[in-house]
Amino acid sequence: MHLPASVFLMLALSPAALLPQMAYAMDERDVAALIRLRPSVLKVEASDSHGNVSVGTGVAVGPGVIATACHVTAHATTVRVVSEGERMQVASQRAQVRRDLCLLDVPGASQVPVVELRSTPLRPGEELIALGYILGAAPRLSNGTVLRLHRHDGALVIQSTTPFTSGASGGGLFDRDGRLAGLMTFRFRGGNDKQFSLPVDWIREAMALPAGPEVAPLEGHAFWDQAEDGLPPFLRSLRLQAEARWGELETLARGWVAGNEADASAWYSLGRAQLGQGHDADGVASLARASALDGDNLVFLTELALVQHALHDDSGYALSRARLARIAPAALTGLDERLGACGTDTAGRRC
Repeated sequence: MHLPASVFLMLALSPAALLPQMAYAMDERDVAALIRLRPSVLKVEASDSHGNVSVGTGVAVGPGVIATACHVTAHATTVRVVSEGERMQVASQRAQVRRDLCLLDVPGASQVPVVELRSTPLRPGEELIALGYILGAAPRLSNGTVLRLHRHDGALVIQSTTPFTSGASGGGLFDRDGRLAGLMTFRFRGGNDKQFSLPVDWIREAMALPAGPEVAPLEGHAFWDQAEDGLPPFLRSLRLQAEARWGELETLARGWVAGNEADASAWYSLGRAQLGQGHDADGVASLARASALDGDNLVFLTELALVQHALHDDSGYALSRARLARIAPAALTGLDERLGACGTDTAGRRC
């Protein structure tokens, strides 16, 4: 990988991974979803020429076709999928390495139930279910919501609050109706609000491709596994924000805005950069522009409300809070928690 492990993390399980189990309380809907979806979510075992095995997850998207993340199989000479205790050999794979998407052709898996692919766009705040093989054990379920949708390569990469760790790469991200919305693939270190999944649109496009070659080590790197200057703007901006490199972020954001003045994420990044450098009025204006362009984005609106509160803009804060209450009343709890964590810190814009 080009990026340090402290920035972007794969969700595949390497032989050396020793992480604690994660427990999730499941309600009746979660139990029902697990029972319904579990037969379609498989363990992926990828063996390299030295006998090392990496473990990930795959989802049946067609008869005998299992979708997973390419970084799971990147070094493999042999790949098997496991369903109900039965190991089945992968005959070939269709690899789109840059997208980190591989379709595994598995003749023995033709009877595995196929999931429904979602055909309508996700919405910020929408509930999600994630299912993957944590630490290579039985599939584990977690739930969360859509946080942001990042336009990249003709589709929307999903940022969600569904927590997962090693072994979940290639696992399914489903809506509450059990339709596949994406594949879990990587996370940005720094909390459970930075989990990223590949869009189902890419899967649909890949399924139209002819059968791929036999399994062999793959060349190239995923879009998120690039040197910093090769990252998509939304990932580079996350990194610059995390490292408080505000001047560089402003330069990136201004170029981004110049390329597309209607891109809400570009204005949000510019606002963060301006606030980080103490340019409060400009920063608030940029955040307001981002929120106006993407009115359903809970992240943009929450951040705007936090800054308005920190700057004692009572009327602006009241309006933003009221908008948030209309869009997603449950988000007010998160806003209040962040306000409490800010305490007397006048740099509330960074909370």
